[in-house]
Amino acid sequence: MNRLILSSALIVGIVVLIAPRLGEGDAPADSASDAAMVVDEAAPVPAGGQAAIERDGSGQFHVEGDVDGTQVRFLVDTGADVVALSEGDAQRMGIVPDPGSFRPMVRTASGTGYGAPIRLDRLVVADQELSDVDAIVVRGLPVSLLGQSALRRLGPVTLEGDRLLIGG
Repeated sequence: MNRLILSSALIVGIVVLIAPRLGEGDAPADSASDAAMVVDEAAPVPAGGQAAIERDGSGQFHVEGDVDGTQVRFLVDTGADVVALSEGDAQRMGIVPDPGSFRPMVRTASGTGYGAPIRLDRLVVADQELSDVDAIVVRGLPVSLLGQSALRRLGPVTLEGDRLLIGG
């Protein structure tokens, strides 16, 4: 029950942090076809290029990434200081933090969340490869977040209507 409450609180916290940044006045997603929109995969983004991510049916931006050889679906969170991995994604990568390494480090709508700091050797997102990326594994996090420890290294992040542009 506590896990469900924490998960719900994290989702609310993420929505509260992200929703205002998604562009006030933009038209809401209005069809089932919007839910099928994902990363623009028409062509690879050249080094120094720009990746365009379409808003999905929930009004958020998701991007596929490769973390140390494991595919991870990230919610782009410009308000998150670091990349935050769900425990499930971390376990798929073979990352199982010592339970004693979790400490209060995440603010949510319902209080403090617990995370364990880690470092990602290699992260590929928006066709750019990053190394030595600061991250945390967060207890109860329902989806992994692509935060500023990666975004600021990828280049500018800008919103144009229902597209989030990364890099350039």
